[in-house]
Amino acid sequence: MNDLISVIIPYYNGEDYICECLDSIYNQTFRNFEVILVNDGSPKEFLEDLKVNKYPDLILYHQENKGQSATRNKGVEIAKGKYILFVDCDDKIASTFLEKTYNILISNPKIKICYTKGQYFEKESSEWYLPDFEVKRFLFANCIPISALLYREDFIKAKGFDENLTYFEDWDLWISILEDGGEVYRIPEYLFYYRIRHNANSLTNISTHQEDKIAQNRFLIYQKHYKFYEKHGFDFSNISYIILNRDQYKKKYFNVWYRKLIYKLFKQKKFNEIYSQL
Repeated sequence: MNDLISVIIPYYNGEDYICECLDSIYNQTFRNFEVILVNDGSPKEFLEDLKVNKYPDLILYHQENKGQSATRNKGVEIAKGKYILFVDCDDKIASTFLEKTYNILISNPKIKICYTKGQYFEKESSEWYLPDFEVKRFLFANCIPISALLYREDFIKAKGFDENLTYFEDWDLWISILEDGGEVYRIPEYLFYYRIRHNANSLTNISTHQEDKIAQNRFLIYQKHYKFYEKHGFDFSNISYIILNRDQYKKKYFNVWYRKLIYKLFKQKKFNEIYSQL
């Protein structure tokens, strides 16, 4: 049981997707795992029938609607595994995901998080660009998806998902884990599949229309982890200096008369993007 992986699925009204998700998990080449589905306020009957008729080993927990962070935290509370993997109920993983990420973690005790290349499916069929981990770039843009293998012990030390955040809970968790040191590894294979739903108003797609809330959550993360940002050269004074110099450089660079003329004549959209802000 020391190498048990607990796969945790936060579930909310995912009747159209959950079987595809569960099939991808139960089809793993690595067999020492448990699957915990935490139902966050959806009807129970469908899931109970699913457990009885198709997935008898599924660990099923029902709760009132509390949101994804609280739902994932409850899953970890139930989990018995040394390792944790979160998979959203409309996503899926390749059959070798557990085997390959597990082998990376046991190969190097310094590695705390292992993720893979990602691919969109359903509405889109293309790469979800998840670059190799580099801490300074990571502090401004998360590159680790929610479906990454980690240690349960590290999750608990980091105090789990911050339920006060409405966006970027996973990014915040990764920062909390890495503040005390440790490495991150990305497997250069497409082993994680992220669904972009056909419905443009789905939970998967709607975040792009919430700019104000996204900005507020970014700021909360920066405040919460200020010491870590400062350690890597991103204290408030340095960030202000970087922004100031970037704007001065951009103004100088794009005021070259012939570049400005070419944009105005042949790339009107680019011209407006640059010069309307100067």
